[in-house]
Amino acid sequence: MQAHAHSGPAVVEAVRLPEEELARRNWYLMLARLFRAPPDAGTLAAIAQAGGRDAAGTGLASPPVPDDAAPLERAFAELADACRQASVDAVRQEYDSVFLGVGKAEVFLYASWYLTGFLHDRILVELRDRMTEFGLQRREDIGETEDHFSALCETMALLIESADPRLSSIGTQRTFFTQYLAPWFERLCEAIERCGFTDFYKHAGRAARAFLDVERQAFEFDEKE
Repeated sequence: MQAHAHSGPAVVEAVRLPEEELARRNWYLMLARLFRAPPDAGTLAAIAQAGGRDAAGTGLASPPVPDDAAPLERAFAELADACRQASVDAVRQEYDSVFLGVGKAEVFLYASWYLTGFLHDRILVELRDRMTEFGLQRREDIGETEDHFSALCETMALLIESADPRLSSIGTQRTFFTQYLAPWFERLCEAIERCGFTDFYKHAGRAARAFLDVERQAFEFDEKE
């Protein structure tokens, strides 16, 4: 799932990551893949298997998640079940109707919309300046702008895996997250869940909110240390 929307010399070389950091990177890449475009059959199967919902290939879901499970564990288990049950064609149609639409999308995936009320507003200019500082450039074959939710998730993954200590530092990660994801991800996820056209993507939205909420808490805790 590592089809990054950005590339640049500062992050070409990745380091061997500790297990926790690898898990964080993989979460960001998974969210980027789900929201960049409709997932294909391979992506759905990979998430279902990673969630342990159909590891034996039986087509049967594993036992329910315990009532005392953490929100992130529960959200991922539900997403894994949704992936196991999903039809590729149905998910594609849902993605198109919700995030692309005819004339206007039901739900926008751009930070600028939630932070300023307009698409491609000043936040995008600021973000492009930050990307330049990171040594990242937008790939010409990617249609979404840098403030698209998937692009921001990919950027977080790139920071985590970067061999450049300046980029992979918790301080850099926290600053980027605080400026470009923390102020609006809850509103995005709420919009996805409340949209009357979401079936599969309400689970993806809940998983995104659960993970990013954990990230926000961790960054806040780390800052106080």
